[in-house]
Amino acid sequence: MLTESEITAYAKKATRGAGFSWGMAEEAAMATLKLYRLGYDGFEELIPILKNADGEKQPLDTSILVPCGLTLGTFYADSKKNAGNREVIGHYIFQSLCGDLSIRKPKFPNDAPEIIKQFAHRTYVPDSEESRLRGAG
Repeated sequence: MLTESEITAYAKKATRGAGFSWGMAEEAAMATLKLYRLGYDGFEELIPILKNADGEKQPLDTSILVPCGLTLGTFYADSKKNAGNREVIGHYIFQSLCGDLSIRKPKFPNDAPEIIKQFAHRTYVPDSEESRLRGAG
């Protein structure tokens, strides 16, 4: 079973690997962990956001037809606005950022999904002979 720290690290690295800023990656990690604490599948909610954003710049555009739950949720949480029942990619991520979820029994995953690991892997520095000589793993 993954610990809270491992969930946070995977979510943050995967979000950064998809092209989001470090600040947005931290928001995604906090929202993903909150979902698991509340009994929802945080990684499953994060995956469509990462796939949708993959390699794109993330402008704060809350007017598009189906906005990103991470972007929209962060915007509304920061500005203290109420978004109502707007359709978003990553609806539970959006709700976790806005504080509007019912509490269930906490449920933590045994491992991160492979797609989360693939996005997280993009943030790692490639190994080299020099790094191995200096003691890197």
